[in-house]
Amino acid sequence: MKKIINYIIIMLITINFYPLLVNANIVCNDGTISPSCGDCHRGCCSRHGGCTSNPNSSSNNSNTVKETVKSNDATLKKVTVDKKNISISNNMKYTTKTDKVTILAVANDTKAKVNYQQNPNLKIGDNKIEITVTAENGQTKKYTLNIKRESKVINIKIFVDDKEVSFDSFKSEMINISNDRNDVNIRYEIDDKDSKVEITGNENLKVGYNEITVKVIPKDGTEQDYIIRVTKEETLEENNTESQDEDSTTNNSEESDNEETDSNIIGSLLFVGGTGVLIYYFVKGKK
Repeated sequence: MKKIINYIIIMLITINFYPLLVNANIVCNDGTISPSCGDCHRGCCSRHGGCTSNPNSSSNNSNTVKETVKSNDATLKKVTVDKKNISISNNMKYTTKTDKVTILAVANDTKAKVNYQQNPNLKIGDNKIEITVTAENGQTKKYTLNIKRESKVINIKIFVDDKEVSFDSFKSEMINISNDRNDVNIRYEIDDKDSKVEITGNENLKVGYNEITVKVIPKDGTEQDYIIRVTKEETLEENNTESQDEDSTTNNSEESDNEETDSNIIGSLLFVGGTGVLIYYFVKGKK
């Protein structure tokens, strides 16, 4: 009985301390430790650089390295323009009134690369920004970000002779000035201090209809014209001449009317007289 107990103790000690006596770098798939890859009956895996497969199934005992599969994810996770989120799609849209924006594009896979123009200068109208995502395995996907730049609306008040002028379709109401004036007094108030204002046509105004142009040029380079319509009165002499011409025309017309009236009266008298003579002879003939 004592021998049996001693035998059991020896077996336990052997099982517990056997890994210290062999190569501890070789660990089998079932969790047991083998002195070499050749002693593992189920094939070996590596914990510290040992075998990755059962060498008995191979013609040599060289180590085999497991190949890592690279990601093919070339999709976008997030796109922002000036810190505003854009809904992800193959064709994205954004509208602004600024001449430059800041774009941020992030891929779903951290190992993917994203190529695009981060701070593009924008022209008035449509601007197309290409975003290309390259996956870890080299596969690519392209997205298009369409940015529309609108013209900036400038608020301006225009005064003519200290009176604010109203505009309809950028054309003013009609403004009348006396004949002795060659220009008008124009001033303006504008909310955009970076905009330029140019005034043309406000000199040597002619008699009759004139147009004065107030051109507003914002910093973005767009332009808007405001047309001031001015009518300059004629001189007193011209008015008198026209008045005399009108009087002469009126007198001539009256004389012509009088002559026509006289002719009508004479014609009527002759007609009545002639009719009377005919009646006289007709009655006399009856008798």
